[in-house]
This record gives sequence, C-alpha cells and structure tokens, in this order.
Amino acid sequence: MGLGLACNVQPYGRVAWMNDSASAWVGCERDGGVVVRCGVPDVGGGQVSSLAQIAAEVLGVPIENVTVHFGDSARTPLAGRTTATRQLYMSGNAVLSAARELRAQLVAGVAKATGCAEHDLTLAEGGVLTPEGVVPLAEVVAMCLANGVAINAMKTYFAPTAKPVTQLIDSERIVPDFTFGAHAAYIEVDTRTGEVRPLRYVAAHDVGRAINPLSVRGQIEGAVVQGLGYALSERIVYDEAVNLTGAFYQYAIPTAADCPEIEVKVLESGEGVGPFNARGIGEPPIGPCAATIASAVEDAVGARPTTLPMLAERVLKCVDEGGRA
Repeated sequence: MGLGLACNVQPYGRVAWMNDSASAWVGCERDGGVVVRCGVPDVGGGQVSSLAQIAAEVLGVPIENVTVHFGDSARTPLAGRTTATRQLYMSGNAVLSAARELRAQLVAGVAKATGCAEHDLTLAEGGVLTPEGVVPLAEVVAMCLANGVAINAMKTYFAPTAKPVTQLIDSERIVPDFTFGAHAAYIEVDTRTGEVRPLRYVAAHDVGRAINPLSVRGQIEGAVVQGLGYALSERIVYDEAVNLTGAFYQYAIPTAADCPEIEVKVLESGEGVGPFNARGIGEPPIGPCAATIASAVEDAVGARPTTLPMLAERVLKCVDEGGRA
C-alpha cells in the first residue's frame, strides 16, 4: 500500500502580451426572453451553460429563459479560442459586463416610464421590482422601446497587458492569474506483477467561485481519469515511424473499472479574476495526477518511477530498487 500527494499551480488565460480579448452581446426579446451571443467554442467543458448562468444571475431571470447562440462567427461576436483555460475568464467577463450594462438600461427604461427613482428599482423574479410590485420583463422591454432605451448591450473584455519578457527577465506578471490544486491517492502495488491499483483518490482545487458546481466537479473528475491514464497506461508505441497504438483497443485509456471513486473538494476563495471572482478549472486538475501516483508508488515500494506511463515492468524495477518485495 502507498499514499501519495502532489500539488500544482497553473495559470489560466493567455500570456499578457498577446492582447487577448473576447466579446459578447446580451439582449432581450419582446416576450421577455434573454439572448446571449458569444463566439465561444464549447468543447464539452460547460462553457455555454456558464454564460447562460451569468446572464440569468445578473438579469434576475430563470436560466431556462436564456438562449445562447455560440460558435458561429456569422451570428456571434468573436470570443477567441477555447484554449489556456481562458473561456470562462474571458467570455464570462464579457457576458458579465454586457449583462450589467443591459440591467442598467432596463432599470433606466422603467424609471422613465414610471417616474420611480432608479435606486428604488431592481431586477428580480423575471422582471423589475418596483415599490408597487414586479413589472414582468416583457412589459419592461415595451417600456424601454417606448422611451427610446436600448434593450441590448455588447461588450468586449480586454485581458490585462504587460510588457514582454526580455533577456533580463524583467517583466510584470505574464499571465492573468493562477489556479491551485492538491491531489492525494491511496494505491495498492502487487510486488509480484508490478500492477498498480488506485484504491482512493481525492482532488482539491480552489476555483475562486464555482459558477456551475456540477460542471466544476465533472471537469475535475474527468481530468483525474485522464491523468490516471497518463500516469499508468497510455503510451504511443512506434515501429520504424509506424504508430502501433492508433486505436483505443491498442492505446490503453482507463475505463470505469480501472478508476477508484474520485472524491472532489471544491474550494471557493473568491480570489479569481473571472466573473464573480471565478478561476479557470479546465486544465489544472490533470496536472498533479502522475506525480501523485508516482509518490504513492515510492511510498509503497521504496523507489520512485521516473518514466511514464508507470507500466508493470517499470514498477517492478522500482520494487527491486526499493527492496520491499
């Protein structure tokens, strides 16, 4: 048996001298529905659902009333690539800014139509809450149009910039922010065969603020499964430049039977630079996995694997070196 621990710190968002930006449009339909347009490519990480949640939170409407158009540059403003764990940070901040501007416009429209002071009005319960009651969003839209107030807003979020690194390494921070994590694993090593079997795995990450807690947990769990494959079984084998592991039946990715139950600890420090102080969590959870398993193997057999993946023959070599057979 062996217990391993590893920690990591990983940036999210692209380096500061790339002048990164993302744009989003948020508007209301006449029936009170909310539309978000953002060119974010959703690659399965919940990017689009997070944008819908941000707009719903700011505008005080149910999330089912929010429609998101995404991924088509003919219909949406540009949001850049889904790389560097940047989309929630960049597009999320763009949607947050546009939704806040739209919120102010809707409140101003109701103030014009009713004579109420703007500070007495707020968006909630699918409309604008006034001293006399709730004005449904469809009526709010009609008031705005009748009083020449726009019912949509477009914003571009520009990432912080810094001067490039020079040969003297004289620079400001080159990335916007960092995500922090710590993983622990309890494993069993068969000292006769070299098989490593994870029995328990815990992954903790500070996400700043979990915009979608279920999506955050799924992202971390999926990354850990990928990391276990990277650590224990996945390798590409070539024979005279011919890839012999070109299919999943040859390239050994882990299945549900190969993975322990993964315990996820989501920490919310509120210190991120994303919307509502969120941090990026797309890529950071995969970082500590291999080091965690290697530390656990070392704890179990007395020697640390230094080559990935940690195949049985490599673990057996560690058993011999550690002298704990």
